[in-house]
Amino acid sequence: MKSSLFTIMGLSVTVAGTAAAQCSSAPIQVRQACKASVDLVNYMTPQLATAIAGGSSTLGQSGALGGFGRFAVSIRGTAVINGGIPNVADKGFNLNDTPQLYAVDFRPVPGAGVDAALGLYKGLNLGATHIGAVDLIISALYLPDVAGEGGDFSIKAKDGNLKLGYGVRVGLLDETIVTPGLYVSYLQRDLPTVSLVGSSSGSAGSVGGTLALNDFSVKTTAIRLVAAKNLLIFGVQAGIGQDTYSSSANIAATVSGQSASGKASMSMTRTNLFVGATINLLVFKLVAEAGQVSGGSMGTLTNRFDKPADGPRTYLSGGLRIAF
Repeated sequence: MKSSLFTIMGLSVTVAGTAAAQCSSAPIQVRQACKASVDLVNYMTPQLATAIAGGSSTLGQSGALGGFGRFAVSIRGTAVINGGIPNVADKGFNLNDTPQLYAVDFRPVPGAGVDAALGLYKGLNLGATHIGAVDLIISALYLPDVAGEGGDFSIKAKDGNLKLGYGVRVGLLDETIVTPGLYVSYLQRDLPTVSLVGSSSGSAGSVGGTLALNDFSVKTTAIRLVAAKNLLIFGVQAGIGQDTYSSSANIAATVSGQSASGKASMSMTRTNLFVGATINLLVFKLVAEAGQVSGGSMGTLTNRFDKPADGPRTYLSGGLRIAF
């Protein structure tokens, strides 16, 4: 398959290992296509999910908003800066059971979205501070339809290109002149459900074919504990959290006129550590974050890659926040 196809797959696909077993009765080249697709999407799982989840639940927030009617909106862009996409564009699918060795091209894996928070409850008054304030969080992610040149690949949303996420934030301690703000949050961000189709022309020792991932969905759940402090014009924050990724798809492979299909699903849990800084410009805040995810495990891959699939991934986030 062409490089552009697997770039799109790398940014948009996360499924897992059960499809290979369901293709086991197919001809060998079709089985290899199933195995290659499963390995590719497993390889990209931690990267795509990290680009979706990012660090803090809403950029630049030092605690809960402080009561009903208060709100904040942030525009966020995130990139996994040590991302890698397997270079499998020209190898096609083997005619035997020999595993392929794929080189990995380093490139950023991006994600973007809009997050809004609405204050629901001010919390309990402890004199100089409050505890137990509650905010509602809504997240929006947009994924456009994509059609490759020459018809070698396409991505099409099934139920609309916009996907909303939701969550809640609880203020453990409001920020004061001498103490930082402290909060815990839960947020689910998902990709729109899509269908992806790609084709390959093959190469020496392998054959081309077509892969389809139908009704593909990926979900991320992020739990965060964050401490933050504003210092006049500047602010700082640090957080720790746990990310859980899950995904599913119907997979189909056609090689040399032979076809097979199956279902695929996966899940993975990782630890997320991050720090951030803000510049306060009256109503606006400019925010930057840096973080790393690590840990978790995945099933054994059939093929080999020259960079580990489950290694630590570092990400950077930046954006703009407005609060009232």
